[in-house]
Amino acid sequence: MPIVLGALASILIGCSDFLGRYGTRRSNAITATSGAMLGGAVVGVTLLLVVPGVFAVRDVALGAASGLVVGIALALLYEAMSISSAAVAGPLVALGAALIPLVWDITRGNTPSGLVAVGVLVAIASLLLVMYSPALRGTLRRGVGLSAVAAVLFGVSFAMVGEAGDDSGAWAPAGQRVVALVVMLTLATARRVPRVPSQPLLGPMLISGACGSLAIVAFALGTQQGSLAAVAVSASMFPAVSATLAAVFDEDTLRWWQMIGILGVVAGISLMALG
Repeated sequence: MPIVLGALASILIGCSDFLGRYGTRRSNAITATSGAMLGGAVVGVTLLLVVPGVFAVRDVALGAASGLVVGIALALLYEAMSISSAAVAGPLVALGAALIPLVWDITRGNTPSGLVAVGVLVAIASLLLVMYSPALRGTLRRGVGLSAVAAVLFGVSFAMVGEAGDDSGAWAPAGQRVVALVVMLTLATARRVPRVPSQPLLGPMLISGACGSLAIVAFALGTQQGSLAAVAVSASMFPAVSATLAAVFDEDTLRWWQMIGILGVVAGISLMALG
């Protein structure tokens, strides 16, 4: 069940990222992310009424701390996908979201199996294949740089939420989404850009945020039932979803080696989850 919840989170994150990219290309990263966080905060708080959980200050604090970084991480990811490609940005962020919780587990004394080690190597090699471009310069190179920073932030955020208590339910995700909304509204005010996108972009961004909240709740429930590393790596398969949606609906170009690389990343993360 924990791996299933992680996989569900990956599907929802992929949908959220695709809609976020759509909004960023027609607005700006901060405004689009603020709109997504508005929808995410509403859904996150509402889920407290549905998902059983015991309130604890520590769990809400962990969620709030992760919210300080996840809003910025999303803005960086959306900007990276808007100026480069979901096929490049997604796998890099996915590896960060998978590897940092894995390293966190190792530091806590949980040694990975041989299968996990093989999965890490496969995923990294595949990532290099996805990122390869004969003309990796200009906006594409900048997109890779932004994605790398977002990858670290997402990984840290996942690790924080995974530290919440086994009976905390949706309290940590709700805290994360509310604080992330405050962070993004503050950034929008400081940068003097619209706090939320106008129609017709507001609807897609609210849905993006709703998908993100549902994803982090699924992730949190998974970690409450299983290991942080296993759920994190299964939740990191979202590049296959976002890149496929981008190719089908947004006319993103996937080179043959990038297709192989995406499959390799998914295979590597799957090995890590099985391990």
